[in-house]
Amino acid sequence: MSAPATCRLERRSAGPLLEFAAFGFPLGGAFVVGWPAAPGAVRHEPDGRPALLHFAPARWLAPAAEADVRALIAAAIEAGAGVAVDVEGKWQPFELHGDGADRVLAATLDVGAALEGRECAAVTLFDCPAVVTRLPGGYAIWIRASYAQHFEASVGRLLRG
Repeated sequence: MSAPATCRLERRSAGPLLEFAAFGFPLGGAFVVGWPAAPGAVRHEPDGRPALLHFAPARWLAPAAEADVRALIAAAIEAGAGVAVDVEGKWQPFELHGDGADRVLAATLDVGAALEGRECAAVTLFDCPAVVTRLPGGYAIWIRASYAQHFEASVGRLLRG
């Protein structure tokens, strides 16, 4: 497979990263306003970046959470609905952009099928546990940090053709 030269993988800065795990699901109570509650739902920042991803049952990922998302998480903790854990070292964020992004991911997963009816999903890409969501012109991908080098090398081989 040969990916167009416009396709590129970028390793992003990990920055602050939280996971929220609910003690029960579905969430209930006044604090849930603003939460992406449906499976695979994503709350976006005004600039379009994913802010809170419901990537697995009763689990959310908050990459570089702004004050409004941190307030949602704090309210849920205060209500006794769950716990937040700093997972900055657990996940390595990447972005895959360009015309060939779908084809690169097709070498490991039918990403269209994985994201059908949802905005994000917990998946396995090139044997690497991951969370994936669409971005304009590509995908935001969080890879388990211990797999990041393997993921980068696998995508690199495909991009080189």
